[in-house]
Amino acid sequence: MRLAASLLLAILLPGLAAGAEVEARPKIGLVLGGGGARGAAHVGILEVLEEFQVPVDCIAGTSMGAVIGSAYAAGVTPHQMREFIRKTDWQNVFDDNAGREQLNLRRKELDDRFTAGLEFGVGKDGIKYRAGAIAGEKLKLLFNDLVREDLGERTIENLPIPLAIIATDIGTGERVAIRTGNLSSAMRSSMSVPGILAPVLRDGRKLVDGGLVDNVPVAEVMEICKPDIILAVNVGSPLFKPEEVTGLLSVVGQMVNLLSEQNVAKSLTLLRKQDLYIRPSLGTITGTDFDRQMEAVDIGRKAALDMEAVLRALSLKPGEYNQWRMAVQRILTPKPPVIDEVRIAQTLYVSPESIRAGVRVKEGEPLDTDKLVKDLVWVYSQGDLQSLDYSVVREGEKTILKMTPVEKSWGPDYLRFGVNLATDFRSESDYNLRALYRRTWMNSYGGEWRVGLQIGSELFLTTEFYQPLDHAQRWFLRPFALVDSRAIGLYLEGTRVADYTFRDSRLGLDAGLNLGIYGQARVGWLQRWTNLSRDTGFDVLPTFKNNMMGPTVAVSIDNEDQAYFPTKGIQARLDYFNAIRTDSESARYSRLSGSFEAVKSFGDFAFIGEVEGGTTLKGELPAGDLFSLGGPRHLSAFANDQILGGKFEYGRLETQWRLTKPIPLLGLNVFGGVLLEAGRMRKTQPESRLEGKWLNSYGAYVAANTPLGPVYFGYADAKEGSGRFYLFIGTP
Repeated sequence: MRLAASLLLAILLPGLAAGAEVEARPKIGLVLGGGGARGAAHVGILEVLEEFQVPVDCIAGTSMGAVIGSAYAAGVTPHQMREFIRKTDWQNVFDDNAGREQLNLRRKELDDRFTAGLEFGVGKDGIKYRAGAIAGEKLKLLFNDLVREDLGERTIENLPIPLAIIATDIGTGERVAIRTGNLSSAMRSSMSVPGILAPVLRDGRKLVDGGLVDNVPVAEVMEICKPDIILAVNVGSPLFKPEEVTGLLSVVGQMVNLLSEQNVAKSLTLLRKQDLYIRPSLGTITGTDFDRQMEAVDIGRKAALDMEAVLRALSLKPGEYNQWRMAVQRILTPKPPVIDEVRIAQTLYVSPESIRAGVRVKEGEPLDTDKLVKDLVWVYSQGDLQSLDYSVVREGEKTILKMTPVEKSWGPDYLRFGVNLATDFRSESDYNLRALYRRTWMNSYGGEWRVGLQIGSELFLTTEFYQPLDHAQRWFLRPFALVDSRAIGLYLEGTRVADYTFRDSRLGLDAGLNLGIYGQARVGWLQRWTNLSRDTGFDVLPTFKNNMMGPTVAVSIDNEDQAYFPTKGIQARLDYFNAIRTDSESARYSRLSGSFEAVKSFGDFAFIGEVEGGTTLKGELPAGDLFSLGGPRHLSAFANDQILGGKFEYGRLETQWRLTKPIPLLGLNVFGGVLLEAGRMRKTQPESRLEGKWLNSYGAYVAANTPLGPVYFGYADAKEGSGRFYLFIGTP
């Protein structure tokens, strides 16, 4: 290696001496290639350059190479980068939401019933879909934190080391070299894998991953500083084998890899005999193995140490290197700035006042960046924005926090869909397909109109108008209407003996209070028109038509972190209806029900406990309002809604075991579960043999969260029932 270093300098120095102006040292250009999680190897290489006191005069980077190169050009040390990678929750970074527990109750209920991945914009231009599976909101804020955007806006042209970031214009396919403008935005642009991360709109272009056109940008570093020596690092992923290309991620990954391999080969032909090339042996680490980045850092470090002699030949003397380092070190005050003004960019339909209400920054106080980032993610998570960024700028004597909301390009009117299929392979199966139209931000307080439709085993058409009464949306009014038709199966000794149809039309008005982000309380007045008719089987229940009206009360609390496979949190609900006016005095009744669920986790195990109950406070419940037991996770060994009555108690103890790690970027998991259930029904109709008996059910299942919702396949048994398998797919 020493011989190689001597030959390198022998080639280089005569050429430098022949120039009109002889530099004290060779100018070094650094090229950092893209490779997703594999790009963490760049940090290890930079560590070695620092230890050997090798200066860098310009940097060109693509994708993760752009991120690492940008941070280095902004004065972030390799040690700081290593710690940043180590402490970051990378699985959480690729989940744009603040977490389900941070969403308001209306958003939780929407996501629980209608699949978020099946949201489309609808407008004059037809139906649109979002540009990427992940918007990259948290990723952009993470880059802000890395380069300390909170201490002052970082622009590429003002960095101490000349920098170029490579991206691709997805509209034209052109290679875009970003040399000016906001630094963290450019970093985010270069990492936008098409189909996975949404493009970044910058200077009128939609920019995506630069690896599609120039994954190791040798030509770019030659242009920005005409270096005497180029150090090029290639961390690109090898091509998948044909049998490994099996899903969305692998297909997209293979596409990017194919395009990258072609342009990398072309770039490497530009390297000269004095230039250096490093390709770390990253083995099985893939571009999505973000949990293996620390391993990649160490591999990059080893690859650079293997070139020790050559790199040491480029070292500066300690005094000279310290002088260079001081020139490029970040020159920013470590003290948080005091914010004099909060300014929100112009929006088309989302109220700036509502955005400001969600951010706790106060004028005249130091900026708490951690709190700001949490607030921005929370505001973004409410579902109206495509991105929400910030910058801190000086205008004269004032320090201004600028927030830049970008509204969804496919909004503000949306279509969402949901689907479910349930069967126990014995009685009739249930299936439903539902759609919801939402027209949002009809006024500055966030008025929203919804129209929902479901076809299948249960038919319904519903509409409501949700009108907040203040910008913080604490108080609201909600007029609504619903038409519903569903089948009621009646059982005797476990055998389905009759089928009835229950029709229910409702017209009502609620006044409510949002209990922070965790709950909601409502009081209202409800008018109902009900009809029960027999379709097939024995004449078990009397048919009827009835009109009724009366007050309603509902209170809900929900801070569970996931809808179907929670690891922590509670859910509680209380519902009351009093039919004080009916067609006949004998038909008057009141109904009260409630439930409470708590979840606690230890490692990969989650323990869930639930209690539920309901009672008739006066009168007799009509068939459509009877309480029910039976079905998956509601006395699983019995058929869906097999046990009907006027008063019930139910309890469930459940353990879920996470069988797989979350799949990167998508977060899919597989679970195993066991559960023990107990329930009792009184005033039972028509399963009189079960009147007042405590019924026990026990079972096990495997489950997964999927783009369509949860999937459960299980088996349950009971002494009073009979063992049955069950399958559920979709949203409840």
